[in-house]
Amino acid sequence: MNVTKILNDLINSASCAKSHFEVYWTLVSDISRPRYINTMNEHNDFFRTTINAHYTAFFVYFAHLYDPRRDSSSIPNYLKAIDAQSDPLVFSALQKDYERLTNRAKPLLIGRHKSVAHIDITLTEKEVFQDLPISWNEIRSVVYDSALYVAKLAGTSDLGSIGICRDNRLSDSTAHLLATLSK
Repeated sequence: MNVTKILNDLINSASCAKSHFEVYWTLVSDISRPRYINTMNEHNDFFRTTINAHYTAFFVYFAHLYDPRRDSSSIPNYLKAIDAQSDPLVFSALQKDYERLTNRAKPLLIGRHKSVAHIDITLTEKEVFQDLPISWNEIRSVVYDSALYVAKLAGTSDLGSIGICRDNRLSDSTAHLLATLSK
């Protein structure tokens, strides 16, 4: 396995998951939506398409991080690849952190499975998520913590140094775009 390639893929997936989540959440949140609903309605086709695209992309990239298949660039495969050459104490801590993160991510991955990747035949998107033990605040938290975990794997705590947008950067840009369109 090419450890460098896997790590670069993880950085890309974490960056994209976080970026798409921030744009999506800014567009649909209770903070922006009421304020800019007239602008969004004026450009309805664009915003409907944009919201859907960011929502779908966020889930796809987030799921990359946790993909259990042996042939995917994912955190579990990266950990397998570095196990033999890692300090046992450091590796054990990374493994424990990953297990905690995976437990937090599971409801979101189930939601992705039933509402994006394989749309449930009986449940609406709202019904899929109402049955899962996760709130939108926890979704944001697990997405951000997943990005921080990937940064840790890359040897840093500075997301920006590896190309992952720092918190709220895309939220601020999206809000600025909405404000500009509203003028």
